[in-house]
Amino acid sequence: MIGEIESLRELEKKILNDPIIQQVEELARRKRLAVYLVGGSIRDILLGKEARDYDFIMEGVEFSFLDSLGELFGCNYFSLGKGRQERVFRLIKEGKTIDFTVMVGDNIEQDLMRRDFTINAIAYSFEERRFYAPPQALKDLKERKIDLLSPHALKMDPLRMLRAVRYRCTLPNFHLTKKLSKEIRRQSGLLHDVAPERIRAEMDEIILSPYPAHGLQLMLDLGPLIEVFPEMAPLKGILQGRHHSTDTLTHTIEVVGKLTEIIGKGPPFSIQLSKKDRLILGYGALFHDLGKPSTQLIDEQGEVHFYDHPQHSSHLAQAIMRRLKFQKSLRDAVVLLVENHMRILTLSTGAPKDKALRRLINTMGGMVKLLLLLGMADIEEKGASDEGGRDRFMNLCKRIWDLYEREDLIDPLPLLRGEDLLKLGYLPGPGLGEILKEVRRRQITGDLKDKEEAVTFIMGKYPH
Repeated sequence: MIGEIESLRELEKKILNDPIIQQVEELARRKRLAVYLVGGSIRDILLGKEARDYDFIMEGVEFSFLDSLGELFGCNYFSLGKGRQERVFRLIKEGKTIDFTVMVGDNIEQDLMRRDFTINAIAYSFEERRFYAPPQALKDLKERKIDLLSPHALKMDPLRMLRAVRYRCTLPNFHLTKKLSKEIRRQSGLLHDVAPERIRAEMDEIILSPYPAHGLQLMLDLGPLIEVFPEMAPLKGILQGRHHSTDTLTHTIEVVGKLTEIIGKGPPFSIQLSKKDRLILGYGALFHDLGKPSTQLIDEQGEVHFYDHPQHSSHLAQAIMRRLKFQKSLRDAVVLLVENHMRILTLSTGAPKDKALRRLINTMGGMVKLLLLLGMADIEEKGASDEGGRDRFMNLCKRIWDLYEREDLIDPLPLLRGEDLLKLGYLPGPGLGEILKEVRRRQITGDLKDKEEAVTFIMGKYPH
């Protein structure tokens, strides 16, 4: 049982004041079902954070309780954990996850000992109005330590290695103990046995966390990064030329960090980002230079080049995201971002006309805002080594954003339609489609501004 703690009664008050917990506790009392609040929600409440997810343990499966809870919350529960000893039932209410796990073992103490880390091995009994936990749990919480509850915890579920990293990224000032770090180093190869969907879910949390670069560096230091993304191993030691002071792998992690800084300060140009946008950006940064090792070329002057590396990087990103079962729309967006990540930088080395910028916006669509941010993070990571290049790049970004805001270059209303061509005397057939495509292309670049100009153009280029 938990030892004496000054905030214990205060913690209990906060638990019982939570609206979701209140409804679960009241229904469990009416159903005479023993239910315990466990794990991360207690930890977060103790740390003064708002509980985002809730974990409950019930002493047996009570479907009438779950049915009633679903009616109360206005959602249906569904079962998780096929093939696992425990049975887990989940409800999702207003973006918050509420899990009910059937107790394993004869009592709550035995069940807690199967959990991952000491800081999650705390339970509160609504029926008894008391806390349960091994002695180390609150001590580690107080000292902000992430440590294994059992020597076998990682072998029982290797995904806990990534979860430890996620906690490092999301819990302020927490750190992994030397014992846990050593065990992750020793057992990181076990991640090969984990379902790809579960790995992806943890990686999403790390990417969306306040400190994703710290998490990625920790994964690199302890081994899981290369286990999860073996395609990143060749980046180590690949030098990038005079504007870079680090190898490609370090640069990649630092670009992720720069992105976090830019987003944290408030993205420029009033760019608004959704959760999906942040995932696309994070993975785009992580994968943007995967193709450099296979494209590295050093010329006679000793200059380093990586011709066509965006295309190579996008192919590798595609393969990784297929392997980890990413949603197709997210995968396609990341691949598009990676494939085009050098375009603004390349344009900034010359004096591009608005035509080229319009074509870029049309290609990228709404993702042009993500392309701007990734490019900014990439060039910021170089620091002061290329101040002139940075200024040219930022000026070009402003031009692109101004065009994007001012004109509809993604899906503008067509200047001409098929019926317009028929009225002008053109015969039906595939040729009409080619004419309309050319008109649209010139509309995007700004060469044709209205219907009259479009008609004049086609009558001159496509006489009939």
